Amino acid sequence: MAKWVKLTTFPSGFEADLFVERLRGAGLHARSSGDVGMFGAGFQGIAPRGFDVFVVSHQLAAARAILEELNEPGDTE
Repeated sequence: MAKWVKLTTFPSGFEADLFVERLRGAGLHARSSGDVGMFGAGFQGIAPRGFDVFVVSHQLAAARAILEELNEPGDTE
């Protein structure tokens, strides 16, 4: 059975879902989870505790590399 590990946290469900799809597009298993309280499962805004992104443990290094690409500043020239 695969073990899920937390990769990162995004402030909104929308950002977390976009990143999960980016990971899946790279062939990784990923999912997001967050506590949206009274707003319900379809809520995509900013949540006080954010939205966690999880990946399968043996794919953590590959997922971190994709996350680092996301966090690198763009070329300004």
